[in-house]
Amino acid sequence: MIRTESLVTRFLAAAALVAAMLLFGPVLRAAPPPRPAATWLLQNGVWVPLVAPGQSTPEAQVALMVQNLNTGHYSRVVHQAKRWLKNKFNKTNPLVPEVLLLRGDAFNARGDKYAALFPYEDLLDNFPNSPLYGPCLEREYNIACAFLRGYKRRFLGMRILPVGGDALRLLRRIQDRQRGSPLAELAGIRVADYYYHEGRFRRALQSYKDFLRRYPYSQFVIQASIHEIECLLGTFHGVRFDMTPLHNAEAELETLSRRYPRFAAHLQVKALEERIYQLEGEKELQIARFYVRFSRPHAAEYYYRRVMNDWPDTIWAKKARREFAAHFGKGSGR
Repeated sequence: MIRTESLVTRFLAAAALVAAMLLFGPVLRAAPPPRPAATWLLQNGVWVPLVAPGQSTPEAQVALMVQNLNTGHYSRVVHQAKRWLKNKFNKTNPLVPEVLLLRGDAFNARGDKYAALFPYEDLLDNFPNSPLYGPCLEREYNIACAFLRGYKRRFLGMRILPVGGDALRLLRRIQDRQRGSPLAELAGIRVADYYYHEGRFRRALQSYKDFLRRYPYSQFVIQASIHEIECLLGTFHGVRFDMTPLHNAEAELETLSRRYPRFAAHLQVKALEERIYQLEGEKELQIARFYVRFSRPHAAEYYYRRVMNDWPDTIWAKKARREFAAHFGKGSGR
């Protein structure tokens, strides 16, 4: 009897449990799980881990690198980032771009700008969709400018290796990686200005033409156009040689004055016009002298008069008058 009552009691308890599950099971299943505490914060479009340094998670290690970088422990960050990136468990971690940028920034901050390019290039090549892509390009632009200002690469512990060629390659790569952007414009004009200030006018001329083709509405259009004309004059070897660069410069100057009449008076346009004007007068005087040497007095007289009439206020007109009087008699040069 006791055993029968026990069985009945167990049966009734099981039935009650089944009934409860049928009644309240859907409610229990629909209840959302508790949300974990937030461990990330979006700052300037980048998710930053909110983990206290000192813990052993990959996120905490990255946070510690940020702390060390901000406190000036650059060499420590370089080694921490290297170990973190070599860890096989971190290969697919979404923080890899951040660690690469941290490693590059640490190199850059301690003065090893050339070494900083390696992690930066790794980020740009392998993580083109990262929100850190643009900031990384800006860092490379600043490094390229430092290279062009005279920064040298270490060799045998001394900074003696020039890196101008690397700088120009970086600037061209920036233009290809982010076409049409303001940073690409800066890189393009920086390349052209470098050749211009170095006196490499043929390379500068081609660079300015390329810049104007790529960025026709850039803020640097007028500057590039004026320097293009100056480069044409720079490739002019003198009045004894081909006059084509001089004529091309004159045509470009006319186009510039017509396109930007309000700016022409405030820029070097007048100075360039005067320079071309003087060179043309000198060229005509050289032609007159040529005909004198080859005993062609009528042709010589024509060009002497041309210089005196068309370039009357120049030094070449004064010389033409003296030489004309010497060859054809006093009073003939009026």
